[in-house]
Amino acid sequence: MPGFRDAIKYGYSNTRVKAMESKLITKDATERMLASKEIESIGASLLQTAYKDYIEEFGGTKSMGKLIDFALSKSLGHDVNRMIDLAPKSQKEIVRSIVGVWDISNIKFMIGALSTGKSFDDISRYLIDTKYAGPAKIREAMATNSAESAIGKLVLGTPYKSVLKSALEAYRKSKDPMDVDSAIDEAYYSGLGDTMEKLREINKASADLIGRRIDVKNVLTLLNAKKHGAEFATIRKYLVPNGGMGMHRMASLFESSKTVEALAGSVAAFDLKSAIADYEASRNKSLLTFEIAMMNEVFAGAFKTVRHSVLSFSTIIGYVYLKEMEVSALRVIVKGKSYELGEAEIRKMISWFN
Repeated sequence: MPGFRDAIKYGYSNTRVKAMESKLITKDATERMLASKEIESIGASLLQTAYKDYIEEFGGTKSMGKLIDFALSKSLGHDVNRMIDLAPKSQKEIVRSIVGVWDISNIKFMIGALSTGKSFDDISRYLIDTKYAGPAKIREAMATNSAESAIGKLVLGTPYKSVLKSALEAYRKSKDPMDVDSAIDEAYYSGLGDTMEKLREINKASADLIGRRIDVKNVLTLLNAKKHGAEFATIRKYLVPNGGMGMHRMASLFESSKTVEALAGSVAAFDLKSAIADYEASRNKSLLTFEIAMMNEVFAGAFKTVRHSVLSFSTIIGYVYLKEMEVSALRVIVKGKSYELGEAEIRKMISWFN
Protein backbone atom coordinates (compact mmCIF):
# COMPACT_ATOMS: atom_id res chain seq x y z
CA MET A 1 0.00 0.00 0.00
CA PRO A 2 1.30 3.50 -0.78
CA GLY A 3 2.32 5.49 2.26
CA PHE A 4 3.16 9.04 3.26
CA ARG A 5 6.54 9.01 1.51
CA ASP A 6 4.89 7.85 -1.72
CA ALA A 7 2.34 10.65 -1.43
CA ILE A 8 5.15 13.19 -1.08
CA LYS A 9 7.21 11.71 -3.91
CA TYR A 10 4.51 10.89 -6.44
CA GLY A 11 1.48 12.95 -5.45
CA TYR A 12 2.06 15.87 -7.83
CA SER A 13 3.43 13.84 -10.77
CA ASN A 14 0.69 11.21 -10.60
CA THR A 15 -2.02 13.86 -10.41
CA ARG A 16 -0.65 15.60 -13.51
CA VAL A 17 -0.23 12.32 -15.41
CA LYS A 18 -3.77 11.23 -14.56
CA ALA A 19 -5.01 14.59 -15.88
CA MET A 20 -3.10 14.03 -19.13
CA GLU A 21 -4.44 10.48 -19.36
CA SER A 22 -8.00 11.80 -19.12
CA LYS A 23 -7.35 13.82 -22.30
CA LEU A 24 -6.31 10.83 -24.40
CA ILE A 25 -8.74 10.05 -27.19
CA THR A 26 -11.38 7.51 -26.24
CA LYS A 27 -12.03 4.35 -28.21
CA ASP A 28 -15.49 5.65 -29.15
CA ALA A 29 -13.96 8.83 -30.58
CA THR A 30 -11.44 6.78 -32.53
CA GLU A 31 -14.25 4.62 -33.89
CA ARG A 32 -15.94 7.76 -35.20
CA MET A 33 -12.72 8.80 -36.92
CA LEU A 34 -12.48 5.37 -38.50
CA ALA A 35 -16.02 5.76 -39.83
CA SER A 36 -15.27 9.22 -41.27
CA LYS A 37 -15.26 9.44 -45.06
CA GLU A 38 -13.01 12.48 -45.30
CA ILE A 39 -9.64 13.26 -43.74
CA GLU A 40 -10.90 16.76 -42.97
CA SER A 41 -13.58 15.22 -40.74
CA ILE A 42 -10.89 13.45 -38.76
CA GLY A 43 -9.09 16.76 -38.44
CA ALA A 44 -12.25 18.43 -37.18
CA SER A 45 -12.54 15.71 -34.53
CA LEU A 46 -8.94 16.19 -33.48
CA LEU A 47 -9.53 19.93 -33.07
CA GLN A 48 -11.78 19.00 -30.16
CA THR A 49 -8.92 17.20 -28.40
CA ALA A 50 -5.51 17.95 -26.91
CA TYR A 51 -4.14 17.89 -30.48
CA LYS A 52 -5.89 21.19 -31.35
CA ASP A 53 -2.85 23.46 -31.07
CA TYR A 54 -0.63 21.04 -32.97
CA ILE A 55 -3.11 20.60 -35.81
CA GLU A 56 -3.52 24.36 -36.15
CA GLU A 57 0.23 24.94 -36.02
CA PHE A 58 0.69 22.71 -39.05
CA GLY A 59 -2.00 24.11 -41.31
CA GLY A 60 -5.28 22.97 -39.78
CA THR A 61 -7.66 20.41 -41.26
CA LYS A 62 -6.85 21.29 -44.88
CA SER A 63 -3.27 20.06 -44.42
CA MET A 64 -4.13 16.86 -42.55
CA GLY A 65 -2.96 14.46 -45.23
CA LYS A 66 0.43 16.10 -45.68
CA LEU A 67 1.29 17.50 -42.24
CA ILE A 68 -0.45 15.27 -39.70
CA ASP A 69 2.82 13.43 -39.00
CA PHE A 70 4.44 16.69 -37.89
CA ALA A 71 1.56 17.46 -35.51
CA LEU A 72 1.52 13.97 -34.03
CA SER A 73 5.30 13.81 -33.65
CA LYS A 74 5.37 17.14 -31.87
CA SER A 75 2.55 16.13 -29.53
CA LEU A 76 4.28 12.85 -28.66
CA GLY A 77 7.56 14.69 -28.06
CA HIS A 78 5.83 17.21 -25.80
CA ASP A 79 4.27 14.51 -23.65
CA VAL A 80 7.44 12.42 -23.47
CA ASN A 81 9.42 15.47 -22.36
CA ARG A 82 6.71 16.27 -19.86
CA MET A 83 7.17 12.85 -18.25
CA ILE A 84 10.83 13.70 -17.60
CA ASP A 85 9.82 17.02 -16.06
CA LEU A 86 7.14 15.41 -13.87
CA ALA A 87 9.31 12.58 -12.55
CA PRO A 88 10.60 12.96 -8.98
CA LYS A 89 14.05 14.56 -8.98
CA SER A 90 15.78 11.35 -7.90
CA GLN A 91 14.20 9.44 -10.80
CA LYS A 92 14.43 11.89 -13.69
CA GLU A 93 17.50 10.17 -15.12
CA ILE A 94 15.67 6.83 -15.11
CA VAL A 95 12.79 8.32 -17.09
CA ARG A 96 15.22 10.06 -19.42
CA SER A 97 16.96 6.75 -20.14
CA ILE A 98 13.69 4.98 -20.86
CA VAL A 99 12.11 7.61 -23.12
CA GLY A 100 15.50 8.03 -24.78
CA VAL A 101 14.29 5.38 -27.22
CA TRP A 102 12.75 8.25 -29.23
CA ASP A 103 16.03 10.15 -29.31
CA ILE A 104 17.59 6.93 -30.55
CA SER A 105 14.89 6.61 -33.21
CA ASN A 106 15.66 10.13 -34.43
CA ILE A 107 19.37 9.35 -34.60
CA LYS A 108 18.67 6.23 -36.65
CA PHE A 109 16.53 8.21 -39.10
CA MET A 110 19.37 10.72 -39.45
CA ILE A 111 22.05 8.12 -40.15
CA GLY A 112 19.81 6.23 -42.55
CA ALA A 113 19.04 9.42 -44.47
CA LEU A 114 22.65 10.53 -44.73
CA SER A 115 23.71 7.04 -45.79
CA THR A 116 21.21 6.96 -48.65
CA GLY A 117 21.48 10.53 -49.90
CA LYS A 118 18.24 11.78 -48.35
CA SER A 119 17.73 15.22 -46.84
CA PHE A 120 16.37 16.44 -43.53
CA ASP A 121 13.06 17.26 -45.24
CA ASP A 122 12.72 13.61 -46.27
CA ILE A 123 12.67 12.44 -42.65
CA SER A 124 11.47 15.48 -40.68
CA ARG A 125 7.83 14.35 -40.41
CA TYR A 126 8.92 11.22 -38.54
CA LEU A 127 11.20 12.90 -36.00
CA ILE A 128 9.89 13.17 -32.44
CA ASP A 129 10.39 16.54 -30.77
CA THR A 130 12.56 15.18 -27.94
CA LYS A 131 14.83 17.03 -25.55
CA TYR A 132 18.27 15.84 -26.66
CA ALA A 133 18.10 14.72 -30.30
CA GLY A 134 14.97 16.45 -31.55
CA PRO A 135 14.39 17.86 -35.06
CA ALA A 136 16.39 21.06 -34.47
CA LYS A 137 19.52 19.16 -33.40
CA ILE A 138 19.09 16.57 -36.13
CA ARG A 139 18.80 19.35 -38.73
CA GLU A 140 21.95 21.00 -37.40
CA ALA A 141 23.86 17.71 -37.40
CA MET A 142 22.72 16.83 -40.93
CA ALA A 143 24.01 20.17 -42.17
CA THR A 144 27.48 18.64 -41.94
CA ASN A 145 26.43 16.53 -44.96
CA SER A 146 28.07 13.31 -43.77
CA ALA A 147 26.92 10.61 -41.39
CA GLU A 148 30.30 10.49 -39.66
CA SER A 149 30.38 14.23 -39.01
CA ALA A 150 26.73 14.31 -37.95
CA ILE A 151 27.27 11.54 -35.41
CA GLY A 152 30.33 13.35 -34.09
CA LYS A 153 28.37 16.56 -33.70
CA LEU A 154 25.65 14.85 -31.64
CA VAL A 155 28.23 13.29 -29.32
CA LEU A 156 28.94 16.77 -27.98
CA GLY A 157 25.36 17.74 -27.22
CA THR A 158 23.47 14.66 -26.02
CA PRO A 159 23.69 12.17 -23.13
CA TYR A 160 24.21 9.32 -25.61
CA LYS A 161 27.99 9.44 -25.89
CA SER A 162 28.55 5.67 -25.64
CA VAL A 163 25.68 4.94 -28.05
CA LEU A 164 26.96 7.40 -30.62
CA LYS A 165 30.53 6.14 -30.30
CA SER A 166 29.26 2.65 -31.07
CA ALA A 167 27.36 4.04 -34.05
CA LEU A 168 30.48 5.82 -35.29
CA GLU A 169 32.61 2.69 -35.02
CA ALA A 170 30.02 0.62 -36.86
CA TYR A 171 29.64 3.24 -39.58
CA ARG A 172 33.39 3.50 -40.15
CA LYS A 173 33.60 -0.29 -40.33
CA SER A 174 30.81 -1.10 -42.79
CA LYS A 175 28.81 2.00 -43.82
CA ASP A 176 25.76 -0.31 -43.69
CA PRO A 177 22.78 1.41 -41.96
CA MET A 178 21.55 -1.97 -40.66
CA ASP A 179 24.87 -2.64 -38.94
CA VAL A 180 24.82 0.87 -37.50
CA ASP A 181 21.25 0.38 -36.23
CA SER A 182 22.31 -2.89 -34.62
CA ALA A 183 25.27 -1.24 -32.90
CA ILE A 184 23.04 1.58 -31.65
CA ASP A 185 20.48 -0.87 -30.26
CA GLU A 186 23.13 -2.99 -28.58
CA ALA A 187 24.69 0.07 -26.90
CA TYR A 188 21.40 1.67 -25.90
CA TYR A 189 19.70 -1.45 -24.55
CA SER A 190 22.85 -2.64 -22.79
CA GLY A 191 23.07 0.74 -21.10
CA LEU A 192 19.43 0.42 -20.18
CA GLY A 193 20.37 -2.59 -18.06
CA ASP A 194 21.57 -0.46 -15.15
CA THR A 195 18.39 1.59 -15.39
CA MET A 196 16.28 -1.57 -15.35
CA GLU A 197 18.00 -2.79 -12.19
CA LYS A 198 17.25 0.49 -10.43
CA LEU A 199 13.72 0.43 -11.76
CA ARG A 200 13.07 -3.07 -10.44
CA GLU A 201 13.91 -1.80 -6.98
CA ILE A 202 11.57 1.17 -7.38
CA ASN A 203 8.70 -0.42 -9.28
CA LYS A 204 8.79 -3.94 -10.73
CA ALA A 205 5.63 -3.39 -12.81
CA SER A 206 7.36 -0.66 -14.82
CA ALA A 207 10.46 -2.79 -15.37
CA ASP A 208 8.30 -5.69 -16.55
CA LEU A 209 6.43 -3.40 -18.97
CA ILE A 210 9.67 -2.21 -20.54
CA GLY A 211 10.99 -5.77 -20.68
CA ARG A 212 7.92 -6.90 -22.60
CA ARG A 213 8.40 -4.09 -25.09
CA ILE A 214 11.94 -5.33 -25.67
CA ASP A 215 10.55 -8.85 -26.10
CA VAL A 216 8.31 -7.58 -28.93
CA LYS A 217 11.34 -6.25 -30.77
CA ASN A 218 13.29 -9.49 -30.32
CA VAL A 219 10.42 -11.81 -31.24
CA LEU A 220 9.83 -9.89 -34.46
CA THR A 221 13.54 -10.21 -35.31
CA LEU A 222 13.36 -13.97 -34.71
CA LEU A 223 10.17 -14.37 -36.75
CA ASN A 224 11.57 -12.35 -39.64
CA ALA A 225 14.74 -14.44 -39.66
CA LYS A 226 12.74 -17.69 -39.61
CA LYS A 227 10.53 -16.44 -42.44
CA HIS A 228 13.55 -15.74 -44.65
CA GLY A 229 15.55 -18.82 -43.74
CA ALA A 230 18.33 -17.03 -41.87
CA GLU A 231 20.56 -18.76 -39.33
CA PHE A 232 20.47 -17.69 -35.69
CA ALA A 233 24.17 -16.83 -35.77
CA THR A 234 23.56 -14.23 -38.48
CA ILE A 235 20.80 -12.40 -36.59
CA ARG A 236 22.12 -12.70 -33.04
CA LYS A 237 23.64 -9.22 -33.22
CA TYR A 238 20.20 -7.75 -33.95
CA LEU A 239 18.74 -9.10 -30.70
CA VAL A 240 18.84 -6.70 -27.78
CA PRO A 241 19.37 -7.40 -24.07
CA ASN A 242 17.25 -6.76 -20.97
CA GLY A 243 13.99 -8.24 -22.20
CA GLY A 244 12.16 -11.08 -20.50
CA MET A 245 13.85 -13.70 -22.70
CA GLY A 246 17.58 -14.27 -22.44
CA MET A 247 19.81 -14.99 -25.43
CA HIS A 248 20.04 -18.72 -24.62
CA ARG A 249 16.25 -19.00 -24.48
CA MET A 250 15.80 -17.15 -27.76
CA ALA A 251 18.39 -19.37 -29.45
CA SER A 252 16.65 -22.49 -28.15
CA LEU A 253 13.23 -21.36 -29.39
CA PHE A 254 14.61 -20.43 -32.79
CA GLU A 255 16.60 -23.61 -33.37
CA SER A 256 13.79 -25.91 -32.23
CA SER A 257 11.15 -24.30 -34.49
CA LYS A 258 10.99 -25.19 -38.16
CA THR A 259 8.39 -22.61 -39.23
CA VAL A 260 7.24 -19.10 -38.38
CA GLU A 261 4.03 -20.54 -36.96
CA ALA A 262 5.88 -23.03 -34.76
CA LEU A 263 8.21 -20.33 -33.47
CA ALA A 264 5.34 -17.96 -32.69
CA GLY A 265 3.51 -20.73 -30.87
CA SER A 266 6.54 -21.45 -28.69
CA VAL A 267 6.81 -17.87 -27.41
CA ALA A 268 5.30 -18.14 -23.95
CA ALA A 269 5.60 -14.41 -23.26
CA PHE A 270 2.63 -13.65 -25.55
CA ASP A 271 -0.60 -15.36 -26.55
CA LEU A 272 -0.21 -15.57 -30.33
CA LYS A 273 -2.77 -18.28 -31.13
CA SER A 274 -5.13 -15.92 -32.98
CA ALA A 275 -2.23 -14.21 -34.72
CA ILE A 276 -0.95 -17.56 -35.95
CA ALA A 277 -4.37 -18.41 -37.38
CA ASP A 278 -4.55 -15.01 -39.13
CA TYR A 279 -1.02 -15.45 -40.48
CA GLU A 280 -1.79 -18.91 -41.85
CA ALA A 281 -4.96 -17.64 -43.52
CA SER A 282 -3.32 -14.58 -45.10
CA ARG A 283 -1.89 -14.49 -48.59
CA ASN A 284 0.96 -12.04 -48.02
CA LYS A 285 2.17 -13.63 -44.75
CA SER A 286 2.82 -10.29 -43.08
CA LEU A 287 4.50 -10.32 -39.67
CA LEU A 288 2.46 -7.22 -38.83
CA THR A 289 -0.16 -9.66 -37.52
CA PHE A 290 2.22 -10.77 -34.78
CA GLU A 291 3.45 -7.26 -34.02
CA ILE A 292 -0.10 -6.01 -33.48
CA ALA A 293 -0.98 -8.99 -31.26
CA MET A 294 2.09 -8.46 -29.07
CA MET A 295 1.68 -4.70 -28.88
CA ASN A 296 -1.94 -5.25 -27.86
CA GLU A 297 -0.71 -7.08 -24.81
CA VAL A 298 1.90 -4.43 -24.01
CA PHE A 299 -0.64 -1.63 -24.36
CA ALA A 300 -3.21 -3.54 -22.30
CA GLY A 301 -0.60 -3.76 -19.57
CA ALA A 302 0.13 -0.05 -19.85
CA PHE A 303 -3.58 0.78 -19.68
CA LYS A 304 -4.00 -1.35 -16.58
CA THR A 305 -0.92 0.24 -15.05
CA VAL A 306 -2.15 3.82 -15.50
CA ARG A 307 -5.71 3.06 -14.42
CA HIS A 308 -4.85 1.05 -11.32
CA SER A 309 -1.56 2.48 -10.09
CA VAL A 310 -1.76 4.82 -7.14
CA LEU A 311 1.16 7.04 -6.17
CA SER A 312 3.80 5.07 -8.07
CA PHE A 313 6.43 5.40 -10.75
CA SER A 314 4.51 3.06 -13.06
CA THR A 315 1.89 5.72 -13.78
CA ILE A 316 4.54 7.71 -15.66
CA ILE A 317 5.81 4.76 -17.72
CA GLY A 318 2.32 3.47 -18.42
CA TYR A 319 1.27 6.85 -19.79
CA VAL A 320 4.24 6.96 -22.17
CA TYR A 321 3.09 3.73 -23.80
CA LEU A 322 -0.55 4.82 -23.96
CA LYS A 323 0.46 8.03 -25.72
CA GLU A 324 2.59 6.09 -28.18
CA MET A 325 -0.36 3.78 -28.87
CA GLU A 326 -2.65 6.72 -29.54
CA VAL A 327 -0.25 8.47 -31.91
CA SER A 328 0.39 5.24 -33.79
CA ALA A 329 -3.34 4.62 -34.21
CA LEU A 330 -3.97 8.16 -35.47
CA ARG A 331 -1.13 7.90 -38.00
CA VAL A 332 -2.58 4.68 -39.37
CA ILE A 333 -6.11 6.06 -39.60
CA VAL A 334 -5.12 9.23 -41.43
CA LYS A 335 -2.70 7.47 -43.77
CA GLY A 336 -5.20 4.69 -44.41
CA LYS A 337 -7.90 7.20 -45.33
CA SER A 338 -5.50 9.09 -47.59
CA TYR A 339 -4.81 5.85 -49.48
CA GLU A 340 -8.56 5.14 -49.60
CA LEU A 341 -8.30 1.94 -47.57
CA GLY A 342 -11.51 0.53 -46.15
CA GLU A 343 -12.44 0.80 -42.50
CA ALA A 344 -11.99 -2.94 -41.89
CA GLU A 345 -8.56 -2.92 -43.51
CA ILE A 346 -7.41 0.06 -41.42
CA ARG A 347 -8.78 -1.50 -38.25
CA LYS A 348 -6.56 -4.55 -38.70
CA MET A 349 -3.48 -2.32 -38.60
CA ILE A 350 -4.38 -0.57 -35.35
CA SER A 351 -3.10 -2.23 -32.21
CA TRP A 352 -5.83 -1.38 -29.76
CA PHE A 353 -8.71 -2.65 -31.89
CA ASN A 354 -7.66 -6.27 -32.15
